[in-house]
Amino acid sequence: MAVFVAVLGFSLISPILPVYIVELGASYKLLGVTVAVYGAVQLLTQIPCGKLSDRIGRKKLILAGMLIFALLAPLYVRAENAYWIILLRIFGGLGSSMVWPIAMAMVIDKASVSRRGWAMGWYNAALYSAFAVGPAIGGGLYDFMGLGAPFYFWSALSLISLLIVFYMVEEPQNIASPSRHERSGESTGCSISRSILSKNTSLIQDGYLLAFAACCTVVVWTGLIAGFNMTLLPNYANQLKFSSTEIGLLYFAFAGTTALSNVYFGNRSDRGGRKAMIFVGTILGALSFLLLTQANSSVVLMMVMAVLGFSLGMETPASSAIVADISNPERRGEIFGIFNTARILGMVIGPLIAGVSADAYGIEGSLSIFMFIGIVVTLGTLMVRDPGRTKTESDMIP
Repeated sequence: MAVFVAVLGFSLISPILPVYIVELGASYKLLGVTVAVYGAVQLLTQIPCGKLSDRIGRKKLILAGMLIFALLAPLYVRAENAYWIILLRIFGGLGSSMVWPIAMAMVIDKASVSRRGWAMGWYNAALYSAFAVGPAIGGGLYDFMGLGAPFYFWSALSLISLLIVFYMVEEPQNIASPSRHERSGESTGCSISRSILSKNTSLIQDGYLLAFAACCTVVVWTGLIAGFNMTLLPNYANQLKFSSTEIGLLYFAFAGTTALSNVYFGNRSDRGGRKAMIFVGTILGALSFLLLTQANSSVVLMMVMAVLGFSLGMETPASSAIVADISNPERRGEIFGIFNTARILGMVIGPLIAGVSADAYGIEGSLSIFMFIGIVVTLGTLMVRDPGRTKTESDMIP
């Protein structure tokens, strides 16, 4: 619930911010830099924040991050140019590093080994449900009440989320200790050795480094998609004469489908087939960018965005669950800091790729470049090994 409320506030401004930055005089390149700096800060701070949460606890950092959101949001409306926005997004990136990877680690802390796919599915569903309704609400507030309304509402929601966490969320009893299920060897097909749980401090189980790298590549791809959505989607829709409310509905189609498919495929992934879900999800994502080049109406564009969201719902909980299965639970905050850093890497380079390619080749040319990247990522998923299946099966092409 706290994650839903926090993301709802953050997503309110997603259909407005790119257009607002351009109206402040930014080029597409400067827009890309402004969007990317948010993720760049997270690249530098997510792993340290994850390691810090392993030592001092998850809850304190989450509360600090939400307080940053609450304080920064009203300052956006006072910005005189795009460079002021860059400064605000630097602090916002630090706040995000204190919230998202640590909240994910907390979810895994509280989930049994056999229900990790289900847990990550619901976690991602909360995120994307907020992304589904937030842009539509933010666009409506902007259309009917002006620029300040979405930002002030974001601040209020951040304070509400902070109170929810403070009063209702309990710190895991012993973050550094593996769960009862992990100590007893319960597994989704892969028992983590006692040496890893006790004396060995390595992050990843032996033999799964390439699988971890492949899963990180998958979340880099999800970050690239987020970077495109934050940078070019509002301007692409603006070219088609969409209102702010209609742009919000595009985000609703994307995020709503992502949320629903996360719940289904998260639960389904606990029964096997995670590698196949990742493979099919990434190829669908690449295909979606091809279809976007042909979209010429609001209905068609919404349908394509729904397909793109469906693709993320297939790949995200499966890859997250695999990472949880093959990682050392004593360093879970750190490992999900690294995992989320991979996603943030996509969110950093995604806006830069989008901005530079749109300036050079137009938005349609940028869509083709993202499609090509999706194909490359799909080929990389062939390295995924699912610990819930036999070696022969995990090495098979889906």
